[in-house]
Amino acid sequence: MEKEVLRHRFILTPAILIWILFNAFTIKAQPPTPVLNCVSVEDDGSLTVSWSIPSGTFDGFRLFYKKVNDPISNSLDFNNATTNTNLTVPDGQTVGYEIYLYTFNLGPPLVTSAISNTVNSMILTVSNSGAGFGIARLDWNRIQAGNNGVFYIYRKELAGTFTQIAQTNNIYYEDTITAPYCKIGSDGTDLYYRIEFSSGGCVANSSTASANFFDDNVPDDPELSFVTINSARQAEVNWTHSPSDDVGGYVIGVKEGAFYNDHFTVGYQTLFVDDKILLSTYHAPCDEVVIYVLKAEDQCGNQSSGAINFSFPHNTILLSGETQTLCERKASLTWNAYNNMQPAITEYKVMRTQNGSAPVEIASIAATAATQYNYIDDELLTPGDVYTYQIETNNGDNSKISRSCQIQLVPDPEPVSLFEMDYLSVVDNDHIELFVNSDPPYLISEIEVWRSAVDGSSAEKLFNLPWNGISPDTIIDASALVNETSYYYSVLALDACGFELEASDFSRSIYLQIADQGNDEYRLSWNAYEDWGSNLLEYSIYRIADGVVEPGFPVTLAPSVLVFNDFAGDLVANRTTYYVEAVRNDDVTSRSNEVLLPAEAVVVIPNAFRPDGINPVFKPRLKNIEAGSYLFTIYNRWGQLIFETKNIAEGWNGLSKGKESSPDIYAWIITFNDLAGKKVSKRGSVMVVR
Repeated sequence: MEKEVLRHRFILTPAILIWILFNAFTIKAQPPTPVLNCVSVEDDGSLTVSWSIPSGTFDGFRLFYKKVNDPISNSLDFNNATTNTNLTVPDGQTVGYEIYLYTFNLGPPLVTSAISNTVNSMILTVSNSGAGFGIARLDWNRIQAGNNGVFYIYRKELAGTFTQIAQTNNIYYEDTITAPYCKIGSDGTDLYYRIEFSSGGCVANSSTASANFFDDNVPDDPELSFVTINSARQAEVNWTHSPSDDVGGYVIGVKEGAFYNDHFTVGYQTLFVDDKILLSTYHAPCDEVVIYVLKAEDQCGNQSSGAINFSFPHNTILLSGETQTLCERKASLTWNAYNNMQPAITEYKVMRTQNGSAPVEIASIAATAATQYNYIDDELLTPGDVYTYQIETNNGDNSKISRSCQIQLVPDPEPVSLFEMDYLSVVDNDHIELFVNSDPPYLISEIEVWRSAVDGSSAEKLFNLPWNGISPDTIIDASALVNETSYYYSVLALDACGFELEASDFSRSIYLQIADQGNDEYRLSWNAYEDWGSNLLEYSIYRIADGVVEPGFPVTLAPSVLVFNDFAGDLVANRTTYYVEAVRNDDVTSRSNEVLLPAEAVVVIPNAFRPDGINPVFKPRLKNIEAGSYLFTIYNRWGQLIFETKNIAEGWNGLSKGKESSPDIYAWIITFNDLAGKKVSKRGSVMVVR
């Protein structure tokens, strides 16, 4: 560097000459080393240079400058108070300059400091970067090595003013050109750039550079969120905005065959309702699976590549279903998989509505790798009812839901127009028979009989029977304990698949009971026959003796009366039977069980009598005994038999061997067989009073 300094031209001014002669014989100390701070390129091509005054004694500054790679340097001297200058070079906008300086003390001899740091003017170059004209590549040099301040990027059009567009710590920058710098014909816009450096006290501009650019940059793809179908049976496409900030709209595409074709363009929005039924690219989402893709379009008409959405398109869910007649009255549903929702879907929900009621989730099907899903609704559909089905998908965090179109299924099997339990009745005091009507009977394959001794709500299935295909039909319940309780019955008609066609209402059998009220009066009580409602006309009470209805019977009672008292003083126990019939207004009857007049033997005998009194004969009052088995004996206190008879009508008159017996206590014994054939013996005593 010292050799280079010696090659510089030295200008000897009169002032310096005088100063040299004056100091010719004075020895000077080496002056301090200065520091260059900044060099800035001005619009006219000149350079503004600034430096700092170092501490120490010196007489002036000598500044050297030259074009980069030029071997010859120019220099200027300045007094020791100067800190900047403008170098009026004409080509600073196009050529880079190197600048350095030192301080000096005039001699003789001339003493100089060490050389300062070197600074370089910033020369900016601008070029096209990439495949087109949409990216401006800016490159520049640092003012000096190791100076890592901030570079501010400015841009303008020819007639405009510079506006800061970015900042960086690097010495390059790529400016992505966006609207309004769109292609005009075959050309673009001349854009001018300048770099401003800022570090510490230095604020320096680079040269200005320009090139012709226009926006041919492909914007970033948006990202599809989900596709669903709304209540108007229109597809709705949802997405998130493209990250590119100059996007003005989006192009919705549909897959047709092996290709994706543009369908419709919308503005800067994130929802598209596909109601464009007049377009040739329209596909009805309730008739076919529609696959959608999406591209962004910027304000200059550039479209994104579609790489994201064309690789991961979203599709609608197409739901189809059918029902079958007769026993196959279940809805069979089929739908396609939904693809590419993020987070991935976890389940498909099957929703069902019946006759316009609120939707109910009837199943949740886990999402798998399957392309098609099938589901059979366990519900046995009611003929003529309208069932609406829809599929919903849920992604992993439940933030997105896609729905299929709703489909309506109206099951139309051949209906059973009549199925009823006409009536039931106790038969032969042994079992219960159910009489069932159906129309048409051939639809029924099997019946179920349900029974409860408590109420209809607690009924349990009793048995199944094959249906004989005729109507009416009789069903026998041989297990019914007709003399212990009444029963509730209902009958279900099943088709050949075991599905319920119809169920009858519950009917209740009649259970009759009898209770001894005393004084030869008996009370009959029974429960109401249930199922006929207002068609129940009356109850008929029957009394049968030896198989013949006795005179005065049947007795009829109103439907609200459930008790009947009967005087049976002259009736023969165990030979007299009662039963009740419920009578419908069309003369159909339901019979109860039968009850017998109680057959328990009755013996009533006084404990004293006066032979000459009102009741001069001592005789027991008997009921329900076999006449031929009767024996009545009386003994005195010494155990001697004093009276004996087998005649129920005969009693003791108080005589013993033709003489009046003395007042005393006498023992009696009665033996007989009751009406059930059981031998009975009763003992007691009686006091004779005179």
